[in-house]
Amino acid sequence: MIFQAISRRAALFEIIRDYEQAAKDLQKLVSLLTKQAEGKAGQSAASSATNCLSDLRQSRQRLYQVEEQAKKGIPLNFYLIL
Repeated sequence: MIFQAISRRAALFEIIRDYEQAAKDLQKLVSLLTKQAEGKAGQSAASSATNCLSDLRQSRQRLYQVEEQAKKGIPLNFYLIL
């Protein structure tokens, strides 16, 4: 649940082009997913561990893309904020 909320908020920040805030949320998401993956690595639930690793990989890739956008210095889209 918390993972989806953070991911959605990051997506909304991406839409309005606030890439710095989106990157912060995605860093938080990657951190939480890493902790979850470490916890599931000790358990015998192979399918849920695989799903967690897949989510982690996708989140890291998305974080990289958002950080690249943040470097470009694109201004906020104030029309979408309203």
